[in-house]
Order: sequence, then C-alpha cells, then structure tokens
Amino acid sequence: MRHRRRATPLNHAAQAVSGTPAEALKAPCLIEKGHKVVIVTHAYGHRKGVRYLTNGLKVYYLPLQVMYNQSTTTTFFHSMPLLRCVFVRERITVVHSHSSFSAMAHDALFHAKTMGLNTVFTDHSLFGFADVSSVLTNKLLTVSLCDTNHVVCVSYTSKENTVLRAALDPEIVSVIPNAVEHGDFTPDPSQRRDDRITIVVISRLVYRKGIDLLSGIIPELCLKHPDLHFLIGGEGPKRLVLEEVREKYQLHDRVRLLGPLEHKDVRGVLVQGHIFLNTSLTEAFCMAIVEGASCGLQVVSTRVGGIPEVLPEDLITLCEPTVHSLCAGLETVIAQQRSGSVSTPASVHARVRNLYTWRNVAERTEKVYDRVCGEEVLPLDRRLQRLRTHCGPVAGTIFAFVAVLDFLFLLFLQWLLPDRLMDGAVDASGPRGLWGQEPSESKYKAPSKRVVKSAASSRSDDAD
Repeated sequence: MRHRRRATPLNHAAQAVSGTPAEALKAPCLIEKGHKVVIVTHAYGHRKGVRYLTNGLKVYYLPLQVMYNQSTTTTFFHSMPLLRCVFVRERITVVHSHSSFSAMAHDALFHAKTMGLNTVFTDHSLFGFADVSSVLTNKLLTVSLCDTNHVVCVSYTSKENTVLRAALDPEIVSVIPNAVEHGDFTPDPSQRRDDRITIVVISRLVYRKGIDLLSGIIPELCLKHPDLHFLIGGEGPKRLVLEEVREKYQLHDRVRLLGPLEHKDVRGVLVQGHIFLNTSLTEAFCMAIVEGASCGLQVVSTRVGGIPEVLPEDLITLCEPTVHSLCAGLETVIAQQRSGSVSTPASVHARVRNLYTWRNVAERTEKVYDRVCGEEVLPLDRRLQRLRTHCGPVAGTIFAFVAVLDFLFLLFLQWLLPDRLMDGAVDASGPRGLWGQEPSESKYKAPSKRVVKSAASSRSDDAD
C-alpha cells in the first residue's frame, strides 16, 4: 500500500504486498528512497501483532486462519476490519498484492478498491487454460484484475500468460524481474571436492519441478561417470521417488538428500557444487538458477517459461524437458568441467551480480507507483459495470453483488468506528520516520513517502 500526496515534495507512499518474502529485500531499497514501508501478512504460529525490522520496516502479522500451504481462508469479508484498520492508520493510498495463489492478496485488492485506494498486482506464476484448476484460478484473476490500476509480471513470458488469462490491456502490464541478494551468494571454490564432480539441485520435490525427470537422470549419468555426485536440497511428495531410485541403484554414497533447507543454509550447499541443475516443467522466473550462477556454478536448465530470459546464453545450458536432452546437456557441461574450459566462479559471480539488483527493482517499481498514483480509482457504479462487462454475465453479476455487500460492510464499519477516530500509526521509516532521526528534527521533517507492504499468505516458492 502506498500513500501519496502530490502537492508535497516528499510524497507519502504506502504499498501492500502479498505472498512473497522477496519483498522484505526490496523494502529497504524503497525506504532508502524516502518511502515508508509496511508489510502485512498472516500470523505464523505465535508470531502475531506488529514487529519492526531493519531500517524501520514494519510488519503486521494478522490473526487470520491458515487453511492450506500457508494460504489463508477467505470469505471476502472476515479480513475487511483488520485490513481497513491498517489502511486507515497507516494512511495508505496504493495496495500492492502478490501471487495468484494468495487468498489474502485477492482480499486486499478487493477491499482496497472498495475503500477508493489505487491497486497494483504482481503475478509470479504461469498457468494453463484447459484443466479445471487453471480455469477457476484464471476466472478469479480476471475478477481481481479487471479494475486493478497496474499489473507487474516477472518475465515477458509471464506477461503474455497473464494478459491472456485475465483478458488485460498489455499497456497496464509491466515486466520487473526478481532479484537476488548477491552478497549472500558468493562463490567459494575451496568448498568443492577436486576428486569428484558435484551436481546441486535445490527445489521443492514436486511434480511441477520435474523431479520425475531427475529420477531418470541420476541413474543414467551415475552409470557413465563414477566420480559424479548429486546434492539434492528440498522437501516434497516426490522425495519418495528419489529415495526409491537411490535404493534401487545402490547410490547412497553418491546421492545425498538434504531435506528442507533454511535460506541461510542454501549458499553453503551451492558452493560445494560444480553444476546447478534445474528440471522445472514450468517457471515464470527461476531465482534458483540466479542464485546458483551467483555462487559460480555452471547452470543446466529446462527451456520452459521465462527461464530463457533469465541468464545470458554463455552462463546457462538450456535443454528440452526430457531425460535424454537434460543428460546430453549435462554431459556437455561435465566435459567442459573436466577440460577446464569453463569460466571461473569469480568471473561468473561478477557478471551475475550486476544483472539483477534490488535497487534496480525498487527504482522500476517506484515508477509504477508514480504512474498509479495519478490514475483514477473507479467509483462503485463504474466498478459494478466493469465487473459485469469484463467478467461475464454469471461471474460478473456474482462479484458485482459481492462488491455491493463489501461496500455496505465498509459503511457499517465506518459508522461503528469512523476513520477520524482511528489513531494514526507512528512512522518508523521515511523522512518523517522516528528511526534514524534526532528527536529535535522529527517535527521539522517534510511529509514522507510511505510504503506499506501487506504480505499475504501464499508463499513465493509457489510461483518460482
């Protein structure tokens, strides 16, 4: 959520971001640019209430019930009182939600429009058009985005997919890729074993990540290369498939299943490898291959989704999503490793660290906010007309009725507790923020940019 006053030199900004932990990395860059940033997400266990992070980044952990896979339940109305409290107290003007899978993201968009706030949505996923799950998700996305001010996608492939799924005007869709904190992913060749070649796989062990392909690659390459080892980090239902392969071919000493990894432990695994392998069947933007390349590994990946856009051709070997093609690509890179014809880890890291930075992402995102703040928020009558004409006679009518109910619920909440009686929150970040200021300076500061990020319940790795 982003709150802006156009008449002041330092404008207010507040942004609500849903469902991506990466936003916590972009937020400090926005704070450095003079914005106030607040993240809103659901409670995690006993972590509830308001927490303050680095540089005055404020995080609201709302007591919303988690239903499945860190996604909250939704009735469209149960989150309205809590979100309204945050929007009003933090003086929000732009709500930025993330992820098609996030119920809280869609709730935040819907309520923000009811309250007359500008909205931005970032989509991290690629969807099909044929199966029932995709049809339902695409219809929900159409409803959510039909009156959203702007949409951000992480790759051009993702943009094409989202425009088709939600029937959007391409002019309101921007492409802003993800980034990596390259200081956390630096190479360390001393951690590699010289007597072996190690292939690293870090992924959720699910069908969409191509684990069935991996189960075919492991025995074929291990048979050809006695010094080849696999390090596999991650957890999921397909772990059983890999365990069966390891047991069947007696590869216990050459295939290590590390289980779930904390983010802080990922770099320690990557630097042990020579090659990073990604077998995904669909990806909008794969941050894992950027992290692998940043640690100096040679990357081998399937040619799917937005992956061909991520790294330069000489830093990645692209293969078709088949066992034969991936084995051929790995054979080529293994031969290069043996001959010493690959780039040094330090040179690869030096190139990758300049490709994707959070400061660049923040600058591009800020331009989106500048554009959105000058746009009109549709009044209720025009919003109802847009829903009926854009979303079809059935879904459009249903959600137009829901929008009317949401508006009436907002009027009831405003009658119960008027906005003017709600205390404004203390600014921790931004030029008027109390953190990093001398007490005598705070009352002389100009109005600040405020960025409030409301992080919803769906995890970013659902998209990557």
